[in-house]
Amino acid sequence: MASPLRVRLLGEQIVDDLRAQVIHGEILKGERLVETEVAQRYDVSRGPVRDALSLLANEGLVEKGRQGYVVRGLSEKDVRDIYEVRTAFEEISASHIAEDPGSAEWRGMELAVADMKNALESGDTNRYAQADLAFHDELIKSSRNLRMIGFWATLMPTFSVMLQVTNAQDVDLTPSFDDHVAILDSLKAGKSVDVETLINRHLDGSLNRMVRAIAQIG
Repeated sequence: MASPLRVRLLGEQIVDDLRAQVIHGEILKGERLVETEVAQRYDVSRGPVRDALSLLANEGLVEKGRQGYVVRGLSEKDVRDIYEVRTAFEEISASHIAEDPGSAEWRGMELAVADMKNALESGDTNRYAQADLAFHDELIKSSRNLRMIGFWATLMPTFSVMLQVTNAQDVDLTPSFDDHVAILDSLKAGKSVDVETLINRHLDGSLNRMVRAIAQIG
């Protein structure tokens, strides 16, 4: 019998894999996911599969039906909605930093930018996506708003896969890197108006790339 820890870890691995397949379009919209069939595919018991599908339902990627779960995927409206929430979170966080620079996770943001630079130079788009998300995670944590940080944590896994999708399609990630450097520099300089403009420009660009990617995935 698997230990509770092993069951939890298996569930996390399965949900990460299924999430990526759904967002990448490898599992098609409308496809049915039945616990027993998914469990057989991963050679696990139904417990971790049930947990994984329940989490994906909470994220809005699947819907529970009478005979298992049905894949919803991500629509253009879904993408626009979650980017709208993210933009608001980052603007609020930037405002908090302007009022209290000591609250900012400077070290975390600096390390993320350094990691982005290394990933850019090595052409590692997945590592770049992870560092990109880490930067924005540190920015939102700087708000010290625990409810907002908690809600953001539920969106991060979806954004992580979305970034992998868009970064893999971008010919050159240099503009993205330059955006992050500019945002960090403006935060340090206390230029809150500039930061808001930069955040909006950066996220608008990211949103538009994701909308195009979703259209191609179908």
